Parts: sequence; C-alpha cells; structure tokens
Amino acid sequence: MTSRVKVVTPICSHETWVTAEMDGDDQIKVRIESDCSNVQNYSERLKRVSMDDINEIRGSRIMEMAMDGILTPTCMVPIAVFNACWVEAGMISKRLAVKEGQVSIQFID
Repeated sequence: MTSRVKVVTPICSHETWVTAEMDGDDQIKVRIESDCSNVQNYSERLKRVSMDDINEIRGSRIMEMAMDGILTPTCMVPIAVFNACWVEAGMISKRLAVKEGQVSIQFID
C-alpha cells in the first residue's frame, strides 16, 4: 500500500506530492515530487524514515533534514511527510483522511 498527499502552497506558487510506502517493519520509503528546487534537494537527502522519525518531532530526520537550511520554517512539506507516513503506518485512518480530503492554514487578517 502507498499513501500520497498533495501540498499546494499558493504563497510560494509551488506544488508538491509526497508518497510514503512501508518498506519493512520499521522503514518507510519517502518519495517527494516538486517543482521547488529546495524541496527537491530535501527529497534527495530524506529518502527513508523510521517509525521513530515519524513518532517524535525532536530528533526526527524529517525535521533535521528540513532544518539544515534547505527549507524555510513556513514550508509545509515536512508536515506533509509526517502526515503521509502516519497514514501509511496506519496511525491515521486512510479512509478518514481521504474522506476529509484536506487540512489547511487560513490567513484571516
């Protein structure tokens, strides 16, 4: 099974797709497709994460790779990686996630 999420960020005008696929008991293969060169660089460095990486933000390779100066603090791609991996690992119901369709941040004022 694979889990796929789409990140749409009109502010920076980039579109990104994150695919997570279980690869053994403790590993998740992460593939990121994006038209953003910084996200492409992040993707090349990330490749795989462990269950420990998706269970904690502190010490997670998902965040460590993002904090190495590649991505801005407002980039939603690392959070999308967490979400895709959680769905893939069964920690979020895939049926519910697909039914609800999206999560968002709305700028009000």
